[in-house]
Amino acid sequence: MKKLLVLILCLIIFISFSEAAADKLTPRDPKAEMWDRFDMAFKSVLIGGLLVGYREGVATGAASEHRRVKDDTMMSEAEAELLISRAQELFNKPVSFYVQEADRFMQLHPECKTMQLTQLLARLVSVWAAQPLKKQMGYEFTDETKYIDIGRECREVSD
Repeated sequence: MKKLLVLILCLIIFISFSEAAADKLTPRDPKAEMWDRFDMAFKSVLIGGLLVGYREGVATGAASEHRRVKDDTMMSEAEAELLISRAQELFNKPVSFYVQEADRFMQLHPECKTMQLTQLLARLVSVWAAQPLKKQMGYEFTDETKYIDIGRECREVSD
């Protein structure tokens, strides 16, 4: 009897997981064409979250790498705190500005709508962060990707 119950339980779990993978309402890797279906509030939350995550990642990474290089001296802690405060200023415009930039990019480069949304938004964030990373953080090694570069990449992939 116990074996039968275990078998039934395993079957139920297997069926439930296989149905979740076929769910068409929540695609796992949505294409950028979905951007146009989102309302302004959802776009704002999505972009705002990306910006905060990027900013926090830069702050944490810069501070920890700086401390490692400087052997955790008191001076390096002060310098690390300065880097953290500079990183907090990376995206100083309102979230609505970045949403409008993403909207404009999607209109000017419809060929990019076949790209995965997460990858495209990550590329856009890197465009928005390039100048501040160089000017505020002194990251001279940062590539300056421009919108036109992303559009060119999309055209090359679609050709």
